[in-house]
Amino acid sequence: MQRNKNHHLKYPKTSFNTKIKIAMKIKILILCLFLYSCSSDDETTIITGEGVFATLSEGAIIEGELFLPEGEGVFPVMIIVPGSANEPRETSSHPLIKIINDSGYGVYVYDKRGIGGSTGSYPTETPTTVTEFLTARAEDVLGIIDLLKTHTQIDPERIGVFGSSQGAWVNSIVHSKSTDLSFIVMSSCGVASVGLSDFYNDLTDGDPNLSIDDAMLQLVNFNGPDGFDPLDIIESMSLPVLWIFGNDDRSHPVRYDAEVLENLDKSNFTTLLFSNADHDLIDVTTGQQPPDLISSVTAWLDENN
Repeated sequence: MQRNKNHHLKYPKTSFNTKIKIAMKIKILILCLFLYSCSSDDETTIITGEGVFATLSEGAIIEGELFLPEGEGVFPVMIIVPGSANEPRETSSHPLIKIINDSGYGVYVYDKRGIGGSTGSYPTETPTTVTEFLTARAEDVLGIIDLLKTHTQIDPERIGVFGSSQGAWVNSIVHSKSTDLSFIVMSSCGVASVGLSDFYNDLTDGDPNLSIDDAMLQLVNFNGPDGFDPLDIIESMSLPVLWIFGNDDRSHPVRYDAEVLENLDKSNFTTLLFSNADHDLIDVTTGQQPPDLISSVTAWLDENN
């Protein structure tokens, strides 16, 4: 699967009514297709500043927005890779932007295909086509990495990705296809295969009274297709990786993930397991984020970048 490089468009942040949004997207599509037809692979577009950007990926326009820290200089950047939720970038990523900016990182958030400002659609996701589906998502991220490498205020040697839930699987594929990442953050997913994760989720959804301990014991009964299994990619990772899990996650078998990572015993991996947190990293006893979650993440970023 090939992606189109170096055909990027920036337009300023503004508010549109529905008709203007449609007209703007049509104009952007025409211009991007024109650039694609006229440009050579050797051309590079230099970009600078904050704002909304568009990248071409497999015939779709992927719209995203870059937020930079205060001050001058060249910054590391974190791309927020969303999970499976059908949400625009402002909804899924907004709380992280200021936190990461305050740590001295640029933040790039984007709309998945067919959501918000992005066009296109993904292949149908089934147990036998999930790898194709996740690869399509990864191709969109690879296009964003190519974009950010041309930015005058981004350090091309310090580009990382933060993926939560399904986004963690996407991160693995991005890593397998790119040599440009300098760090990865995985949250609430990423080690168990898609098939095993679905099996676990069916157990916990099917019986709300089933304890996580009992659900974990039943994982040995899984005999379905794995779909996408990231383990080989994970074993090959040599860059710093932060894994963040909630021990009370009923959507993904994070206790399995944490055990596998412990057995791998890779010195470049750091695992944070919050005892009472759920899939969204919310403490089930308080309804709040664990008090040391943010400080632990920012401390890891400081230490590894």
